[in-house]
Amino acid sequence: MEGVNDVKELKRNVRDRLTWDDRIDESQIEVSVNDGIATLKGCVSTYPEKVLAEIETQMVLGIKSVVNNIEVKFPGSYEIPSDKDLKEAMFCLLDANSEIDSNDVKVSINNRNVILEGTVNSYWKSEKIRKMASQISGVVSVKNKILIIPEVKISDEEITNLITTSMQNSVHVDAQKVNVKVKDDIVTISGTLSSMSEYDAVKNIVEFTKGVIDIKNNLKWVLRYQTT
Repeated sequence: MEGVNDVKELKRNVRDRLTWDDRIDESQIEVSVNDGIATLKGCVSTYPEKVLAEIETQMVLGIKSVVNNIEVKFPGSYEIPSDKDLKEAMFCLLDANSEIDSNDVKVSINNRNVILEGTVNSYWKSEKIRKMASQISGVVSVKNKILIIPEVKISDEEITNLITTSMQNSVHVDAQKVNVKVKDDIVTISGTLSSMSEYDAVKNIVEFTKGVIDIKNNLKWVLRYQTT
């Protein structure tokens, strides 16, 4: 368990991350830390902002996990769309995307909470669908229950080799900083990176690798900026 100073430093580092990202209004978010677990409370005006707050907090060195209790509260002037409107918007996005067959996806929406179900053959497709739903104005939560069933079975060893080789060939990634483990087609990545661009590059490589059905992302990247 952290000492008092460790807790204060972790809380400060989390607030630095939230302050750094201009997409987040950190003034409405309360942060507490206990035994490496960060709890976020308060309210934001959009679901993507809630997700970003969790992602940035998870990036902080020393944070083991995040409990995201932030509420999405729309501004008083905002005209809240109906569940029917949100569902129509979701299928418009799916139908406009040639890479995804909307017939493979089932969308349920209750009080602006979205549940995604169905099957796709690649992890990146599931992630793309989740991101589509997350970005629709009016959505307050997204639960992604889509199953990934690859068309061809690839061994854990081959998935590992594909990921490590791609990182070694990338000018954007120092492969020695990243630890990759694969078990039952589930990839766990960990390590501390020097920039957001390197983090994004590693994440993209893993997401687009054939045979991956899930990702446990324990990567961190060091924020140089600090508040005073």
